[in-house]
Amino acid sequence: MTIKTLEYIHRLLLEDEAKTNRDYQEARNLQYEYEERNMVDRELVKSQEAAADEYMKVHIKSANALEEFESHEW
Repeated sequence: MTIKTLEYIHRLLLEDEAKTNRDYQEARNLQYEYEERNMVDRELVKSQEAAADEYMKVHIKSANALEEFESHEW
């Protein structure tokens, strides 16, 4: 594998980690917004919490892949 390929893969992993983190943060913030409304819809909050949890799982996988790549001795 060439250095250009490794650099490209690294850049993709960095971008993916940043995107999945953003998605997770936005989903969690929306959950918090729903919880703070005057007329709290418990089902909506529960649904958004589940969605945010799924985004968190995706982000963790992405962050782990990036960490594994960066810790590898090339």
